[in-house]
Amino acid sequence: MATKTAISSSKKSTDEKPKTSTVEAIDNGSSTMTLKSIREFVNKMPIIGKLVAEFIGTFLLTAAFFEMPNNPIPIAFAMIGIVLIIGGVSGSHINPAMTIGAFVTRRISGLRAIGFIIAQFLGAGAGYLVLNAFVKANEVTTIAASTSSIFHAASITDLTDSKKWYLFFAELLGAAILGLGFAAALRIKKNKTASAFSAGFAMLIALYITMSLTISLLTESGTGLTFLNPAVAFAANGLLWSLWPIAIFVISPILGGIIGFAVQSFLQSQTINTSDCDCSNCCECDNCK
Repeated sequence: MATKTAISSSKKSTDEKPKTSTVEAIDNGSSTMTLKSIREFVNKMPIIGKLVAEFIGTFLLTAAFFEMPNNPIPIAFAMIGIVLIIGGVSGSHINPAMTIGAFVTRRISGLRAIGFIIAQFLGAGAGYLVLNAFVKANEVTTIAASTSSIFHAASITDLTDSKKWYLFFAELLGAAILGLGFAAALRIKKNKTASAFSAGFAMLIALYITMSLTISLLTESGTGLTFLNPAVAFAANGLLWSLWPIAIFVISPILGGIIGFAVQSFLQSQTINTSDCDCSNCCECDNCK
């Protein structure tokens, strides 16, 4: 009788187990299908990852500019780190001027360029909002609240026209140097370290030269006149709806970026064969298409 009871209990327990396992299997199967669907969607739309990478990269670059203003060395090292983090995903343009330079020299398509520029402005704006929130919170907890303010673009309204033209060409020169280095970095994507240091040293040289040329025009602490990046200038409240701010902080770096990319393309065509292109299947230059 005891044996029969034990057999009955054993049979009952074995009958109950599959029910629980089936429910768990269904739940696990649903989760797996959901994750698989998301993964398949992202794989079919790689542009999403590139846009996210540009957003994150510009966010970090803006934070570096605001936390270490008028200091090209830490900003350059921040650039090296950013390229190492996201360079393999999007090429790490993180600058509308560089993106437009890449588009004009046929490195990327027009649709991708538009998406990159939108992501860059959103990333820069988010960087400003986050840092401003920390500054506001710090004002509440510090005694010298009135002295705490976030870095911003210096006013150029009181400058003479000759000084404004001086700023215009200084920004153009710096952006051209930066564009030359970035264009080289995009062509050596197989070696991420070399690409990162190429972009970082280009940023260092461009900022050092441009800041040295414009530092004498600053009359207020915690401000800057050198950005070489329309998105960062936008976050620093430099893009006012008037001619000179747009000319200095938007038109000038874009022209400089185009010049830098064009010069690099010319030099590249003179030094190596087209079969030696080193884009690592980035599909962003004509030789890889």
